[in-house]
Amino acid sequence: MNQIIFYLAFAFGTFASSCFLYSIVIFTQTLTVVKGYSGIVFFFLFLPFPFFFLYTGYLLDHYSKKWVVVAFQFFLFFATFLLAAFTFVFETYPLLLLPLAFLNGIGMTTVLPGRMALLREVMESHRLVFHTIAGNLLLIFSFGMSPLAVGWIREFESYSHLFFILAGFHLVSILAFTLLTTKSTETSVLPKEKFNHQSESNTEIPSLRKNLRVVIQFLQADPVSRQVMYMAVLSMLALGPIQVVLPLYVKQELGLGELARGTVLVFLGPGLFLGGILTILFHHLERKGFVLLLVFSLSSFFFLGFVPFYEAKATSIFLFCFGISGGVLSSLMPAILQKRAEDGLRGRILSLYTVCFQFTPAVSGFLAAILNDHFGSFWTFTGLGLGFLGFALYSFIGYRELRES
Repeated sequence: MNQIIFYLAFAFGTFASSCFLYSIVIFTQTLTVVKGYSGIVFFFLFLPFPFFFLYTGYLLDHYSKKWVVVAFQFFLFFATFLLAAFTFVFETYPLLLLPLAFLNGIGMTTVLPGRMALLREVMESHRLVFHTIAGNLLLIFSFGMSPLAVGWIREFESYSHLFFILAGFHLVSILAFTLLTTKSTETSVLPKEKFNHQSESNTEIPSLRKNLRVVIQFLQADPVSRQVMYMAVLSMLALGPIQVVLPLYVKQELGLGELARGTVLVFLGPGLFLGGILTILFHHLERKGFVLLLVFSLSSFFFLGFVPFYEAKATSIFLFCFGISGGVLSSLMPAILQKRAEDGLRGRILSLYTVCFQFTPAVSGFLAAILNDHFGSFWTFTGLGLGFLGFALYSFIGYRELRES
């Protein structure tokens, strides 16, 4: 029963978060403020990540994971509820969306890794790998299906009702998390006999500069891990334009309604899911770095096919193919880092990877929105696609250590 409650909480919370990210972008695109404003709002959604990622790990390591997740998911619920209850205010004063997006981002910095960290305290240890994979697939599925779900709701309801529904999903998730029974004792204090052997500095939040220095030293000494981090940044650059510019292209240039738009964009989700499944089936293959570089090159090619045909079917097909490659990339990169990083450093390496993974689309989405307003979707996707393809070819040739790993 405890596992069912966890997956219920995980599913409702993840789905609400994914739908909110898509919804606030398309909502912002209905407002006239400044050029590229939807990209600015999208950027503010992920702006907290580089500032809070170290402290996120500290909270999850030193306090009850369950209550940390519940507390920070309240940020997500509160932001969504505010947008639902005062939609007319945000339509009148769109700049208020920036602090709202930042508030939602603060919640995401802790909730995203916190839900996965809770697995160890809820599931059996010998089934932890299986449940981690299942949670990752559920995350991918929620992200991919959000455009269809939002499109279906918007076909019949206003933006205010849409955000009320998403706030309700967050509330269900919060209540379910509070019902969880975890294996570890719910305490924020170290055992007395253990505490006496700790230096006082260990009870303080560690310096961001000190931790980054240790991580950078590791990456300098291990070229494969360093090149995987580069790949994390390069591969995630493509996700920003897909989340910010592509929905606008489908609606304005293909002339589709909300439900039809969601039906076109939803093909990314099944592709991501299939890519994750394929990675699991073939995870035993050697030379994962070679596969990573090859798939990244293919994903850059698929990116070029989103717009030039001006056909909804073509966009869906290339989105599906891009999703498959993205699912493989997002599964292989953390797997390589997990294998190469030592125990005492693995958490910080994966935290830095999470920042690269989450914050890069915010930057690229912001820039893509500006380019789209000035040059249109065709030249935006063509220019960015050629740039990604150039990066991919350079990486395939230049990253010899990763290619041979």
